Amino acid sequence: MAATLEKALREYQAGRLPQALVLAEKAAAVRGAASAQLLPLIGNIHFKLGDKKAAASAFLQAADAIPAKAGDFLKLAVTLYDSLGAVEGILAIGSRAVSLNPGNADLAFLVASLQFSHNRRAEMEPALARLDRSVDSHMSLVVNHRRLAGRFEELYGELTAAVAASPRDWFRNVARYAVAREVLDFEALAEYDQLMRAPAEHWPAGLLARESALARILWSEDEALNAGPSQESGSYAATYPGIGNTAPRRPFSKAGEKITVGYLSNDFCEHATMTLFREALAHHDRTEFDIVLFCYTEPHAAAQQQTWPKALRDSVVPVGPLDDQAVADLISARGVDILVDLKGHTMGSRLGIVNLSDAPVKVTYLGYPGSVTGVDLDYVISDRIVTPDSSRPFYREKLCRLPETYQANNWQSRALPQPMERADAGLPEDAFVFSSFNATFKITPRTVRLWARVLNAVPGSVFWVMCPVELARRNLLAALVAEGVAADRVIFAGWAAYANHVSRLPLADLVLDTLPCGGHTTTSDMLWAGAPVLTVEGKSFAARVSASLLRAVGLPELVAADDDDYVSLAVRLAADPRALSALRQRLETNRFVAPLFDNARFTRHLESAYAQMAERARAGLGPGHMDIEALAPRTQPFNQD
Repeated sequence: MAATLEKALREYQAGRLPQALVLAEKAAAVRGAASAQLLPLIGNIHFKLGDKKAAASAFLQAADAIPAKAGDFLKLAVTLYDSLGAVEGILAIGSRAVSLNPGNADLAFLVASLQFSHNRRAEMEPALARLDRSVDSHMSLVVNHRRLAGRFEELYGELTAAVAASPRDWFRNVARYAVAREVLDFEALAEYDQLMRAPAEHWPAGLLARESALARILWSEDEALNAGPSQESGSYAATYPGIGNTAPRRPFSKAGEKITVGYLSNDFCEHATMTLFREALAHHDRTEFDIVLFCYTEPHAAAQQQTWPKALRDSVVPVGPLDDQAVADLISARGVDILVDLKGHTMGSRLGIVNLSDAPVKVTYLGYPGSVTGVDLDYVISDRIVTPDSSRPFYREKLCRLPETYQANNWQSRALPQPMERADAGLPEDAFVFSSFNATFKITPRTVRLWARVLNAVPGSVFWVMCPVELARRNLLAALVAEGVAADRVIFAGWAAYANHVSRLPLADLVLDTLPCGGHTTTSDMLWAGAPVLTVEGKSFAARVSASLLRAVGLPELVAADDDDYVSLAVRLAADPRALSALRQRLETNRFVAPLFDNARFTRHLESAYAQMAERARAGLGPGHMDIEALAPRTQPFNQD
């Protein structure tokens, strides 16, 4: 074997790689310590021959055969798999490679990022421990992991310490303020509000430029500010039209042909988006429209699609493994006329696909309540309440306003509330119950002050609130107590399966919306369940959604004009059982009569919008603002059709 090995080395050094490979593999077939030393050579030969997959396999064998150098060989294998886009290969060996290369933070980041994006978060801890916290992308991964794992106290402590160590570090401050909203550190939020009174100054302007667009609409209803620079502004610059990476738009299909609508999302599963939109997708008129769902939902969640109607299942085209350009090419190959992104500036969006796509018309809908800045979009689907005429200057997109409400809703497969006793939810039988089940991060200092004013004006009332994070519960309770509300008047709700959740909602007498960003899917859940919601009509899309929904369900009097009106109306209703009972009865009556939950009516309005977009495009006209005309009013409950 020694002679064969020596000859293999001579052939390798002479550049005769195929001959060297044959000899090296022949020598390696003879088991023993010497054959183990051949494996790195075989790996190098495969690499130089351009066979990276075979090279990686050889280095993996070398890692097993030569433990002293296993770390180096595993790192080489990971690098080769990365260059091939062989994600499964990296995931199979990543944790071991990281453990044997403890000082290599970049390797740890590569492995941890893939584990995170492929829903293998339980495996991430060893890699997270080896990340370089001074690198923004590394710290961002830590933040996202801790958030999704629910480890908020640990995360917030780490961010607080990081800011203390680097007080003027932009990223760490932005991350801390974002997590402060989830743990309800009202002192930090008040500090941020104070900074944003002068948003053009150097420090607050820097924070704003690094803040996510979604985080901003939680506290700001200034449409000009919301349309300004954010974390996402530069994210899509490389694919934005005019840079040279975007193909010209294709022509729209010819008049008389079906309109092909492609929906893009990773929320085609048991997600709020589909709670609202599933029925509309299923009930599109297939004689007029071809519907394609470009789905990059994670496989474990996409399995939930098996419960969908067959027509909807057949519309799904999985695109998760494809890169953005490949997805854009597929959208083109499928002849999509109207591409509808359902994510906007929310976690998991792939807006680079939208920029790269040559679809004739591009639309944003439902996922993000506002202008999706930095993305090549033609229309935002909205309504006259969430985007009045005054909103036009703050949207690059043209406003396509549906009648009655922009929000799709689901009634046929949505659980109806079942009878439930207050005692089952830990509520007192004889107290007036105010409630809020909005996401915790929507609870602002302003909201807490208003809630406290209401509770202090209605003695004996209790406040029933969803707040699943323990640190957030403690902070919210402390803030309410500081405003004069006794601790025993605050009752925290835990998580419940959707059917049970809907059944418990009517136990509240009156729901108090969060401000400025109110409930969206949560408000429709409340109204579906028969629980009246009190809101203030704000000054931005996100701040006006509850107002839109209340008008669409026939309860416009629950839209307060301002904060003082919000408090006085809550107090007045708590003191007037007959008025409140009348509102609840009207809500019950309107469930299957008013437009809010009339899915068939909504779908026809949406299709009318698509038809008008098509008409303009086929006529050679660019996008233009449009208001869709409402169908004739219903003459009977829609659940009797």
